[in-house]
Amino acid sequence: MDRAVVLVSGGINSTVAAAIAKEQYEPALLHVAWGHRSAERELAAFESIADVLHITKTSVAELSCMAFFGGNARVSRRLSVEDASALSQTETPSTFALGLIPSMLSLAATWAASLNAKRIIIGLSEDHGVPGPKISDLYPDYRHEFLQIFNLMLDYAKPTNRELVVEAPLIDLTRAEVIQLGNRLKIPFEKTWSCYRKTDQPCGRCWSCVTRAAGFVHANAPDPLMLESVRA
Repeated sequence: MDRAVVLVSGGINSTVAAAIAKEQYEPALLHVAWGHRSAERELAAFESIADVLHITKTSVAELSCMAFFGGNARVSRRLSVEDASALSQTETPSTFALGLIPSMLSLAATWAASLNAKRIIIGLSEDHGVPGPKISDLYPDYRHEFLQIFNLMLDYAKPTNRELVVEAPLIDLTRAEVIQLGNRLKIPFEKTWSCYRKTDQPCGRCWSCVTRAAGFVHANAPDPLMLESVRA
């Protein structure tokens, strides 16, 4: 079975992508710690997910320079994380970190080379299918075109005899479809984390919280993380 490096943040999409990868490849899970607000909670989610999926080959890559550079609200507390209701298709949100996804994919490619992995799996979706702008309108590196260009760059950057391709198995799925797929795969969504603002309980207002909530509603399923928060 071919090996694949799977980028896992600890969120819904990357967790489902890891479960899918396990059915097709020998997965190695990579978490990138980039100094953002919810870094500690996401790392805990990553570790829980690796344990639940029984994947022992894991690594955490440090990209703490992103916090030093600043420039986005996910690493800089001088900037405010907008409520989802305030976002529009014509303005770049404060939470967009230019260069983050390309950097993560490059780190994954480096580890993939050392493991002789043939695939890099990332859990991007182009459109969550919820009210408001598409996620690819807010974060341009979530587009089909970006992944196509990155694969072209990777083809030029790697040795000619080395097979290595980035795959995004969820790219055409809505948030609800990803959740429905995750439920079929018995993903423990209570172990995932989505909130941009907080690490104790979801804020319920940031883009990630709102799209997560809408996804569970459209999937006609309860969010077990929110049920745990209510019990607490």
